[in-house]
Amino acid sequence: MKNNIILILVVTVISIAVIIISVAVSAGKSSEESSAPSGDSKLSVTTQNTTQQSVESSSAPEENNVHSAPATEESSEPDRVTDPQTAENIISLARSLIGTDFVDGGASPVEGFDNSGFIYFVLRENGYITCPRGVSSQAEMGAALVYSELQPGDLVFFSESGTAAEFGGIYAGNGVMIACLMPGTQVKEVNITTDYYTKNFFRGVAIS
Repeated sequence: MKNNIILILVVTVISIAVIIISVAVSAGKSSEESSAPSGDSKLSVTTQNTTQQSVESSSAPEENNVHSAPATEESSEPDRVTDPQTAENIISLARSLIGTDFVDGGASPVEGFDNSGFIYFVLRENGYITCPRGVSSQAEMGAALVYSELQPGDLVFFSESGTAAEFGGIYAGNGVMIACLMPGTQVKEVNITTDYYTKNFFRGVAIS
C-alpha cells in the first residue's frame, strides 16, 4: 500500500513537471511570433523603400546631363585698330616727321605743324579721313582709355585744367609720345612718365 502511494506521487510530480514545461515552451513561441513582423509587414517596408528610392532617383538630376553655363563677361577692352600694321604705320610716319617746326595753324610737313595739325596729318595719311581739327574734338574720336591701357598707335591727351583736352600726341609705346607741342619747338618724342604728364593726363583714345 505504501509503495503504491509513492508511485502515485512520483507520477503526479512528473505529470505536473511536463505540464509546466509545455506551458513555458508554448508561451515562448507566442512571444517570438508576436515580436517578429509578419510577411505582409516586410513586404510593405520593402515596397515603401523601393518607392522612395524611385522618387529620389526621378527627382535628382543626372550628373551627365548637368552642364555649367560658361561664364560670360563683357570685355572692357576698347575697340582698337584692327590691323596691327596700321598702328605701326602711324608711329613710323610720326617718327619720320621728328624735327619739323611748330607753326601755328600748320598741318603739313611743308608748312609745319601745330599741336592738333600734327595729329590731323598723321591720321589722315593713314586713312582716318574723318579726323577732326582741334585737340578737344580729336580727344572724342575713339574709345576713351586710362593711362594703364595705352598701346602703341593710340592718341594721348593732357590737360592742366582737367576739364578738356588741351594738347596731345601719338603714343609710341614705352611711355613715349610723339608730338609737336608749342611755338619754338619741333616734332619730338616726349617722355610722358614724368610727374607733370602723369598728373595732367586727361585721357587716351583708341582710334577705330
